Amino acid sequence: MTINPTDFKQAMAQFATGVTIVTTTHQGQPIGITASSFSSLSAEPPLVMVSLSKRLFTHQVIADTGTFAVNVLAAHHRERGMIFAGMRPEVEDRFAGIAVDTAVTGCAIFPDALAWLDCTVWAMYDGGDHTIFVGEVQDVWAADSDMPLLYHNRLWRRSEALDEPTLPVHADIIEVGPRDGLQTQEKLVPTALKVDLIRRLAAAGVRRIQVTSFVHPKLVPQMADAEAVCAQLPDIPGVQYNGLVLNLRGLERAHKAGLKHVDMGVPATETMSQRNANCSIAEGMARMAEMVQQARAWGMTVRAGVQVAFGCAYEGPVERGRVVSLARQFLAMGIDELSLADSAGLGNPNQIRRVLQEIRPLAQQTPIVLHLHDTRGMGLANCLAALKNGVTLFDTSFGGLGGCPFIQGARGNIPTEDTLFMMHEMGINTGVDGTAVAHISRDLETFFGFELPGKIYKIGD
Repeated sequence: MTINPTDFKQAMAQFATGVTIVTTTHQGQPIGITASSFSSLSAEPPLVMVSLSKRLFTHQVIADTGTFAVNVLAAHHRERGMIFAGMRPEVEDRFAGIAVDTAVTGCAIFPDALAWLDCTVWAMYDGGDHTIFVGEVQDVWAADSDMPLLYHNRLWRRSEALDEPTLPVHADIIEVGPRDGLQTQEKLVPTALKVDLIRRLAAAGVRRIQVTSFVHPKLVPQMADAEAVCAQLPDIPGVQYNGLVLNLRGLERAHKAGLKHVDMGVPATETMSQRNANCSIAEGMARMAEMVQQARAWGMTVRAGVQVAFGCAYEGPVERGRVVSLARQFLAMGIDELSLADSAGLGNPNQIRRVLQEIRPLAQQTPIVLHLHDTRGMGLANCLAALKNGVTLFDTSFGGLGGCPFIQGARGNIPTEDTLFMMHEMGINTGVDGTAVAHISRDLETFFGFELPGKIYKIGD
């Protein structure tokens, strides 16, 4: 088959030191592996090169069959790239749910790829623990679009050097208003109203809601009805309720209240640790290990992490190395999610970026949740920085209510409806109706008798 040089050049232009999936066929079944070492060698004849580890099964099959195809991934193929890289070990069939065509050589090709090249092995070179396969292109195709997926700083995203910033196509919010948003309010909120707020949030499409905290009523009177709230939670398929726990006693209360998901953490500074839990950081981490183990025994999922990770109201800037060290310890406990909290609202986008670039590679498959406060108006800017660095889980609070009773000067969380508006305007899907959440904030403004920090709820439908 004669390859059009223009088509070949267009296909290669789609690959900007990015990510490909190299496929072949074994016993009639497609197999494939993610690779980033791929380049063109010659236009006449059209030759390409891919390097694969000798330990890979795909390597051996290509060596035996003499055929392979290279599929160039688009920016929205991030999850597919991670699956074929073996970073989703729970996925048994990597091709499940993906449209696949058969190339001239019989190899699998993805019709939605930015480009694909079907090859026969022209030569093989020993590269130590790798083999360099040189393929002669038998068929080629390239799309008109130009949005390659890049393996950049181990973040699986487009490089910031390109014109378009990297943003995910989907993000999830975790509504913490019923806990964080209400806990510092002087006017007590009736249990029935709390349950109604939770019901309305679920109806708006929120699928994760922090409903209460199990702390001593004398410390946080607003949360004195934790068990009563849990007893009246609506049973809605797909909606997950979680509660904040500070110690084993709180964990036991959450378990007896029927919650299956708990949130816990340790501050990154000694002063805050003493004020929050009356113990040192080391003592707090020891407690966390015991709590995680007990929660596991009760069949609960655990989200745990570092509080005041981006600055402390009492000690000022927090050393990044300390945050990374605490995160590493939490991950070693086998938690389900790692949270990083800007509890005092002192963080800035540069801090967010730098901390995430160190912690994300450590977290690997453990999701990271950002808990951002808007004390100095940096909340949404920090949220955007996190989105651009691969985080897709964020705590938010209706109307921007919130604040920690143990942190001097702390203000509310990033407002749910403001966050939703920003994400939706940028094309990020959340599955949540921001207008419905804004209605909740308006009703709370009436109930409390003061203007909430959020902005979007004031605009109207």
